[in-house]
Parts: sequence; C-alpha cells; structure tokens
Amino acid sequence: MDFFKKLFYFKFNTKELSFDKTQLSIFANFFTIFILTVFALLNFFIRQNYQLALVESFFCFLSIAILVYYFFTKRSTTLIFTTTLILFGISILYFILIPKNLFAGSWLFFFPFVVFFLNNLEQGRMFILLYLVVISGYIYFYGIGTFTDAAGFLNITFALTLFIFFIYQFEQSRRKAYEKLSMVMQKLEQLSMIDELTQLYNRHFLNKHILQNKDLISKPFLFCITDIDNFKLYNDTYGHQKGDEVLRTIADIKKLCIENKSDSFVFRLGGEEFGAFIFNEQNAKEKLETFIQKVRYLAIEHKENPPYNICTVSIGAVICKEHSSFDFSKIYQLADEALYEAKKRGKNQIIYKDYTAI
Repeated sequence: MDFFKKLFYFKFNTKELSFDKTQLSIFANFFTIFILTVFALLNFFIRQNYQLALVESFFCFLSIAILVYYFFTKRSTTLIFTTTLILFGISILYFILIPKNLFAGSWLFFFPFVVFFLNNLEQGRMFILLYLVVISGYIYFYGIGTFTDAAGFLNITFALTLFIFFIYQFEQSRRKAYEKLSMVMQKLEQLSMIDELTQLYNRHFLNKHILQNKDLISKPFLFCITDIDNFKLYNDTYGHQKGDEVLRTIADIKKLCIENKSDSFVFRLGGEEFGAFIFNEQNAKEKLETFIQKVRYLAIEHKENPPYNICTVSIGAVICKEHSSFDFSKIYQLADEALYEAKKRGKNQIIYKDYTAI
C-alpha cells in the first residue's frame, strides 16, 4: 500500500520549480508498462496485429530496463531523459501504426502534455519541435482517417500546434510564478533563522539546522555560551540604543572569529548571551581566545564593569572530543555552569569543561 501511495505522489518542488521529476518518471514508466502490456496482449491474441504488439512489447521492456537501471544506480538524470525518449518513441510509432480513425488523433496530445513536466523548457522545446515536425510530416504525406486533403492537414497540425503553445505558455508562467514563490520562501526561511538586531543565527536555526543534523552532532565539538559582563548596568548607564550598538559590535566580532558556514556557527541565545558550536576543529580554543582578546582590545567604555572599565565578555565552554550520544540539555547545563564559574572568578575569561555522554 505504501509503495502505491508513494508511486502516485509526485508533487511540485518549489526549490527546483517543477514536479518531482524523478517520481513522475517512475510513475510514467509504471503506467507505460501497464498500458503497453494490456494493449500488446490485446493486439497479439485478439486483433492479430503482430507488428503493433511487437512495438508495444519492445517499449514495455525498455521501460522495465530503465526502472531496473535506476533502482540500482539512482541516476535520476538518466531516468528522466530516457523516459522522455521512450514516451517520444511510443507517441510517434503508436500513432503511425494504429488504425487511422479520428480517435487516433487523440494520442497526438499525450506527449506534449508531459514533456515539459519531465524536462526544462529548453529541452522540452527541442523535443516538441522534433515531435511536431515528424507528426506534421506524416500527416501531410499520409493523412489521418478521412482527413487526407490539405484542409485536414491544416486542421490537425494547427490544433496540435495550438495545444502545444498553450501547454508551453502555461508551464512557462507556472515556473515564473514558482520562481517568485521560491524567492519569497527562501527569504522567509532566512528571516526565520536570523536575529534581526545582530544578524546572527537564532535559536530556530540552532534547533532545526544544528541539533537535528545528525552528521554534525556526531562530530567532536566545542559549544560555548558568551555573556557580556554587567550588560544590564551598561544599558542603565549609557542607554539601550548604545547597548544595541555594543550587541551588534560584539556579535560581528564573534562571527568573524568563529563562523565558517560549514561546521562552525554563531547564534544569539537571547539578551546579551551568544552561543556557538565549533565542530571538528583543532583550533577551537584559539578561536575563542582571539575573540575575547579582540573584544578587550576594542576598549568600549563601561564604567560599571570594574576593574576593567571597558566592555568584556565571559565564556563558558564545553569540549567533547568523542561521544556515543548527544544530549544538548546536558551540554547546555555544563556550559552554563562554566559561564557562572567564569563570572565568579572575575569575568573577562573562558572556563572549559569536558562533556562525557551518558
């Protein structure tokens, strides 16, 4: 049941601005195998149309082969391209070989309907142009059913061309709309992960993109909590506007010293507290030391932060070189304890603790 549910579930993908092409290709091949098997048996045993039955059997085996190839290799590009070629060949040969009546013309509209969903617009245009040339040429020379004169050729050709034009316009406008939607969604996603004041990552990013990333949290790491010393007194003395400037400045320094976008991340935990995860790096301690020195060298006046009388930061850090499980609540508690110890010892320093998973 789950297999069939997944088979029919090919949805729009807002990141690639298209259907889930791989899933649609799998569905198209299963559908092709089913339809061609039915018609091959019908043409072979009942209608005695052995030529058509042979063609249907050939394309049926092609669809089976490409599915088997995909399930072993997982090469989506090959699957999509080959599926398009199979549908192209089936549409043309089936139209040529079936009895020529008015109903035969309905099969002409199948391939244009799916080609743009399986391919980008440029590839789709190439397939469609070739398809239109072949079909129009065949109709011009051989006709279709009672339409064997010039008027019949124009009727069928114009109808097919008009249908292709509308399908192309629809797909083009849909992709433009999805492109705009995708840009909006990406911006909203970015806004949901960024702290507005400091432009650091926020807790949402921490929870979603770090703590749920099994590849990251399986690595050795250093986690730390940074607190600006006596920051409440700074706000009371210099005002909240100046306080915001200090938050942005220290956030920029920490980001510059620590973050590298791949496995070192800085985020705002709230208020004057910042967090950081540094994964799999030998120089994690050096990064923190550089950061705390740069803050001190900045010498931002803070008269209510004796004995330094400048803005300083205290850091509680947790180091883990290897672990069998990851318990963030325990990690956070250890870092908080280390931060409290740094404050108690006189601030403007880093206290390290080791994390041992249980």
